[in-house]
Amino acid sequence: MLSFFHRLIKRDTPDHKLLLAILPMVIVLILIDVYIDPNSWFEHQHLLWTALIKFIIAIPLTGFFIFSLSKILDHKLSKTKIALQTSEERFRTIFEKNSSAMLILEPDSTVSSCNNAFFRMTGYSPAEVVGKSWTNLIPESELERISQYNRLRRHHAQVVPDNLEILFKKKTGEIGVGLMAVFSDKLINQIIASITDITLRKEMEISLRESEEKYRKLIEIQGEGFGIVDADERYVFTNPAADIMMGVPVGTLAGRNLKEFVDEKTFGLIREQTSIRKKGAQSTYEMEILRADGAKRVLLVTATPTFNGHGEFESSLGIFIDITDRKKIENELMRNESELKALNTTKDKLFSIIAHDLRGPIGTSSDLLEAMIENHDDFSKEEQLKMLEILHNSAKSTFNLLETLLNWAVIQTGHVVFKPELFNLTKCIDSVVGNLLPTAQSKNINIVYRSVEDIFTYADQNMIQTVVRNLIGNAIKYTFIGGKIDVTTNNQGNQSEISIADNGMGMDTETINNLFSKNINNSKYGTENEKGTGLGLVLCKEFIVKHGGHIRAESELGKGSTFIFDIPKVQNQDETLIKKINDENLEQNKFDNELILIVEDEDINYQVLCSILKSVNLRYERATTGHEAVSMFLHNKYKLILMDVQLPEMNGLEATMKIRENNSEIPIVAVTAYASDPARKKSLDAGCNDFVAKPVNKTKLIQIIHRHLRNTRSFQYILNETLKEN
Repeated sequence: MLSFFHRLIKRDTPDHKLLLAILPMVIVLILIDVYIDPNSWFEHQHLLWTALIKFIIAIPLTGFFIFSLSKILDHKLSKTKIALQTSEERFRTIFEKNSSAMLILEPDSTVSSCNNAFFRMTGYSPAEVVGKSWTNLIPESELERISQYNRLRRHHAQVVPDNLEILFKKKTGEIGVGLMAVFSDKLINQIIASITDITLRKEMEISLRESEEKYRKLIEIQGEGFGIVDADERYVFTNPAADIMMGVPVGTLAGRNLKEFVDEKTFGLIREQTSIRKKGAQSTYEMEILRADGAKRVLLVTATPTFNGHGEFESSLGIFIDITDRKKIENELMRNESELKALNTTKDKLFSIIAHDLRGPIGTSSDLLEAMIENHDDFSKEEQLKMLEILHNSAKSTFNLLETLLNWAVIQTGHVVFKPELFNLTKCIDSVVGNLLPTAQSKNINIVYRSVEDIFTYADQNMIQTVVRNLIGNAIKYTFIGGKIDVTTNNQGNQSEISIADNGMGMDTETINNLFSKNINNSKYGTENEKGTGLGLVLCKEFIVKHGGHIRAESELGKGSTFIFDIPKVQNQDETLIKKINDENLEQNKFDNELILIVEDEDINYQVLCSILKSVNLRYERATTGHEAVSMFLHNKYKLILMDVQLPEMNGLEATMKIRENNSEIPIVAVTAYASDPARKKSLDAGCNDFVAKPVNKTKLIQIIHRHLRNTRSFQYILNETLKEN
């Protein structure tokens, strides 16, 4: 009721004021008429007076009523006006001062009002916006989406979010991003929209996402492992490289503990490093892991600590690099450094031996030869023969020493050539014993060689000869004048055992234990003050181990020493039989006076080859240069050529290639002091059929010549006949 009167009084028009004046009077008259009995009035007064009295009574009552009512209504109206004005001022302040752009929209989408923030945000003026449709402010692509949102807000306000990201147009033509909130005022039938410009924030979010994506991809594709490990050493995050390093499927390392991949010792090291990081320091260390697939790897870890907002240690960011291969290289370099030092020591040792043990004998031999040449008429034949024997023994001793040094040097460089072949071990040892007999006889030492049967073996003949020569040579050196040396070969199951025993100086236990050590010089003077290199026994062990055999020494001080070694024995009897036939055929059959071309510029080497060829009924002619060899070949019919490699004017390999341009069938055997495998390969590549190393072994050279000159068919015939007899 009060609100009705409030609205009624609020309208300040004349008709409403007249209505307000009459209405109380009518009410008063009605009340008088109701409460004053008309009959009493009609009895005493005239009707006119009655009406007058009613009117007079009604005027003050009505005035009082209107006055009282107006006071009440004016007070109420005043409070309402103040509240309304306050509300309007507050709304206007909020509307204008709000940092977000605000619009008031009519039901027909017309913009009725905008705040200053909107104009600042968009750059439009009020004239360009007010009274026009809000759709002009939105890109066409956004209209349907916003309309759909507004429809949903009207019907499903509780399930539709209050805010919506929208795109809006600026006066400059740029498109901004806003966060819009919409409110509907049903009383005034208007819509209030608030838009916050989040363009910069969206750009930052996009930039951040792009940055995160870029660094995520960078972490994923980098070769180093990356991981975050919590305070309990459990992986929180890893990249694929870290998973692969640990040997687990990609994406499965996170959640697993480092303890699963390391031993207790390494895990203790990791915990120590974590303690360092808890104090705020970065740490770098190596750790060995056992991958899930069982492989051991070494990782270099660089870890950085991270702390939470309270300054408490939270986790470690680690970068892992697999340095297994690098560690192998480092270890190899360390080994190489150690070997280099050993080689340097060996070099010094070799130079010392060359300076003392080679220079002396060669110088003495040269002096003796000079004396024989200058005074040959003063010496009897017996004296000359004695001098020649001395020179021969000195040359053999020097050669053996030189060969030992060369073999030792080859082994130290790792370029030793291991070329096993089938040969008669019994005859090989017999040959070595025969060569060393003059040296033994000079000390009146008796060498006894015992072998029950011919033993054939598949081994490197040169290496075995070197071993036997060194062991017998040592026995001679450390045996007293008039002593004895026993050389024995025996079959021991699958092995052939060779024993060299003497009754000389003997050795104590310490010396025996250090005999085959590279780092300890075991060289001692012999019974006649003979010198040694100290390398022979080490060389022997290297060669025997190369064959898969063993070597040992038994000795007692003052009672002599025994050296025993074994090598594999040939089990194939057919191969042994073939070897026997071949050896017997060489001994029993000579050649048929075939003509051989010897290409050699050194006289001494030429004389050696001449003596070998004469002994098996072969003729020979000599060329001293490569050019001469080619010319002589073109004008003569030779059956075989022995080609020296180092020649003046044109070397032997070049001469061989020239000869091959005219003839591809004549056998050419390279004869050179370079016995290495690369030298052999170069010779064969140049066109040589075979290869012989200087100093030339007579038996081996005859075997090679026999192989190339004898008809294979005739040899097969001899073989078949022998097999029938057996």
